[in-house]
Amino acid sequence: MNYKQRIHIVYTNLVWIAFLFTFSCSPSSDESLDIILCIGQSNMAGRGAIEDQDTLTLENVYLFNAEQEFEPAKNPLNRYSTVRKVIGMQRLSPSWTFGIDYQLIKGGKVGLVVNARGGSKIMEWQKGTLHYNEAMIRALQAQKHGTIRGIIWHQGESDRNESELYLDRFNQMITDMRKDLGVPNLPVVVGEVGNWRGNSDPINEVIRSLEKEIPYVKAVSAEGLNHLGDSTHFDSDAQRKLGKAYAEALVALQKRD
Repeated sequence: MNYKQRIHIVYTNLVWIAFLFTFSCSPSSDESLDIILCIGQSNMAGRGAIEDQDTLTLENVYLFNAEQEFEPAKNPLNRYSTVRKVIGMQRLSPSWTFGIDYQLIKGGKVGLVVNARGGSKIMEWQKGTLHYNEAMIRALQAQKHGTIRGIIWHQGESDRNESELYLDRFNQMITDMRKDLGVPNLPVVVGEVGNWRGNSDPINEVIRSLEKEIPYVKAVSAEGLNHLGDSTHFDSDAQRKLGKAYAEALVALQKRD
């Protein structure tokens, strides 16, 4: 980590502390939107091609923007991420069909807070890091428009070689997020990484185990889904299928209450 990155993290930590104090003193939110936090690495940021069917502006599905407001959702959904890579890399992600199917199942209005970062490891999402702080700040800002109802998380490609550490790191991250968001049983859906490499089995085994080890967590399978040709990123059809599976899994978790 270079000096500039360290300064940035210190700054966001100070902003985070000040924001928590301000938010705790603010009036209660308008609960008109179901707010979902969509985070992880490049497959959540989206690398699938945006095709004609993905160019609609969705009805009753909204995206949290840079002005801390919700606007009608349209692709690419990771464009307002405060930790993303360059805008040209942001393409179709599972959050697109997630929003569509979640709204169809639940009715009402859904607000997506998409704040993914390609290439990020789970250690870069631990409490106190830039990615963690930015995700929490944006999720809390969004709650003036509604209520946080869940997290969808797609990450793990960068942790294939440290799969034995993933369970503890994920558990700590989610424990901290639930505490900071004020929802102890906040539902969380996680997705397997694509099983196109010889070293994907161990991390996927851990990802599948998360729902047994941590309450209110559900894992979504990536079995049979295709990649773009790079053995890393889901293609557009796979992204759409993942999004639908995420929506169904999250609604099922919500019904446990």
